[in-house]
Amino acid sequence: MYGSGVPSLFDHLFAIVLAVLFPIRAALFGYRRLSEADAQDVPRVRMWLYRQGIAIQWSLTAVAIVLWTTQRREWSLLGVVPKFTWALLGVAVGCAIIVPYVLVQRRKALDDEEALARLRQQMRNIERMMPRSDDEARWFGRLALTAGICEELLYRGYLLWYLTSLMAVVPAVALASAVFGLGHVYQGPRGIALTAAVGVFMSAAYLLTGSLYACMAIHAMMDLHAGHMARAAFRREEVADAPAAPEPTIV
Repeated sequence: MYGSGVPSLFDHLFAIVLAVLFPIRAALFGYRRLSEADAQDVPRVRMWLYRQGIAIQWSLTAVAIVLWTTQRREWSLLGVVPKFTWALLGVAVGCAIIVPYVLVQRRKALDDEEALARLRQQMRNIERMMPRSDDEARWFGRLALTAGICEELLYRGYLLWYLTSLMAVVPAVALASAVFGLGHVYQGPRGIALTAAVGVFMSAAYLLTGSLYACMAIHAMMDLHAGHMARAAFRREEVADAPAAPEPTIV
């Protein structure tokens, strides 16, 4: 199933874009611009990053699909052919158990100031990336859905196919997950490690189910959840830090 076909020169070049150029862009030309922006300019740069991220990921996905089409490869090798397997049923049952639990924990956290404070501390290095306004939340949602679809197709579907044409599955998963983690270098060492671990989990889910759709759904839900919690935590802090309105003067 995996590693069939021979990569072309264009596949080698595209793999370099995914493994090298994309992480460099994220580190040097993406989040860095946001981190260096003046406080009053942060909302504008944040929206710019959301829109740029959506455009870049869909553009890369389009390139991958064009390469796949021109090489006349089997779409199942890219993971985009639905496969209804026992493994997929197991993942669905797992999600049906975990998602309600996460929703309950989220409600508890939103009512717990200490939990929100811990969350703010954990996400402090990407604070400027997280949405605040309703409009930002909508664009972040679009970015989360884009990441769920595009990053899974690129880093689990395409890159795993490419790497397994050159090496065994286990090192291919390890390398693809490391590259995926480095693509989130703006989140710092802890963020890189966590994202790489998510990459390993998603790769395992993909290998077990035989298609990317479960991975895409899980990935998008994780990003949406993170964005919602971060927005709630940081907005709560901003409200608490805002100066109190002056009392009316009686004359």
